[in-house]
Amino acid sequence: MTQQQAKMAMGLGSITATNNQQGSSKLFKATKLATILRQLTQGKSLNRFEAEQHHDHCLNTTISVLQNRHGIKIDRERETVACLNGTATVSVNRYWLNTESENLKCAQILLNFWERRT
Repeated sequence: MTQQQAKMAMGLGSITATNNQQGSSKLFKATKLATILRQLTQGKSLNRFEAEQHHDHCLNTTISVLQNRHGIKIDRERETVACLNGTATVSVNRYWLNTESENLKCAQILLNFWERRT
């Protein structure tokens, strides 16, 4: 398997972007994905507002990429969250990592791969 094929298998084929100010190559999307995956592998659950603390402004898209591109199973449940200083509520998804042993293993392998690359 070539290096490019390995990148494509891990879903990294189009993730590398160059930072012109520093002249270095960074994995911007992988870093965002890795940040959220790290939270989930640590047993945490997140909704879209909690993900903001980890600089993820579009958690549903991040979850979709983890599931559809990388095969990580992520469970979810709807919950109601207060907003507008408690004067209203909004329905959001709470996400957490499916705890099947094979899924946990795949998630950890992917996370380790991304963390070695950054």
